Amino acid sequence: MYRFSDQGEGEFATADDFDGFYAEHYELLDENAWRKYYSSALLAQPISARFYRLPDLQDLPDSSDPLAQPRHKGNDHLTKLPRWAHNVVRTHRRQSFLSVETITRIALTTLEQTIARLREDYTGVQPYSETQARFWLKYMNIGCFGKSSKEEWNYNEFGISVAQGRFDIWAWEAHYSQERWEAVDSPYLEPDLDETRESEVSWCGWPDGGVGEQARSRGWEPEVGSEEEVAFLAAFMVKETEGIDMNDLDYGVRSHILLGVMCAALDVDEGQRVEEVKRQLVAAGKIDDSRAAQWIREVLMVMKPYLRMNDGQSNFEKNRGELLRQILVENGQLLGGWKLSDSSKEFSFDLQPRKKS
Repeated sequence: MYRFSDQGEGEFATADDFDGFYAEHYELLDENAWRKYYSSALLAQPISARFYRLPDLQDLPDSSDPLAQPRHKGNDHLTKLPRWAHNVVRTHRRQSFLSVETITRIALTTLEQTIARLREDYTGVQPYSETQARFWLKYMNIGCFGKSSKEEWNYNEFGISVAQGRFDIWAWEAHYSQERWEAVDSPYLEPDLDETRESEVSWCGWPDGGVGEQARSRGWEPEVGSEEEVAFLAAFMVKETEGIDMNDLDYGVRSHILLGVMCAALDVDEGQRVEEVKRQLVAAGKIDDSRAAQWIREVLMVMKPYLRMNDGQSNFEKNRGELLRQILVENGQLLGGWKLSDSSKEFSFDLQPRKKS
């Protein structure tokens, strides 16, 4: 594994170097190396067979350090919480329905639940820590809207941001002693340091000299997010549509669009309802007319098996939130927050940014 900063020296590996490289880095090349990175449960999910996902047990090698600024400070799942917090904060900035308190509560609850499930089979996974979770939400500026920008609607691309040095994965060291930081059995703890430690990370700026593409080629960017990211977004979307009348759907909002498609599939006159959803979707500026029909058709292909299993319209009004949550948790591609690789043959559920009112 050669870091970006080494490649300018012209010393590249050759076929003759393989035996020595294999002996030195056997832990990365062993045929069972994946077991150190991926849980069996994650790999068994149908969505994981179709889309590239990052490991859920520990980070890929070096992926918590800026590419041109090697630090070598540990090998663990250091990006898990910062990545999750980045997703939560961006979600809050892109919506106008839910308060920061509600979104924070949903985020913390789903994070705790996903960690607890993972620890049932992998006790070495770090337990849930409210202190750490809230720190990273604050680090990512939860609740601070600032000036609206197109960046808020881009793909998450957290791995690229780390590679560029935009985020310091060790920022907590300026706020917490290690003992307090690792006190996972305690409720939220306030910082006990004076925040004077200077970060060793500096952002490379734009243009980034190809750092982003290097990070992508190393597999630092997923096609579908982590379980904690997907669980949060699914719960958030269910909350966003809670109690809303079908005649009051806002087709500038992804969760409302997906609920509209789901309801259209249950209507006696499905074709007419689907056509109405398409018209509203295009009118809201979320998608071009030329692509809208296929987008809806692909969503229906995902949803219809679930609708059949749930007996169509039986108790739909009562159970629609749980049904939507199940569909989204098991089909995170519908959330549309991550970029598909250039070689992917899967359909992209991208939508355009919400129009400014």
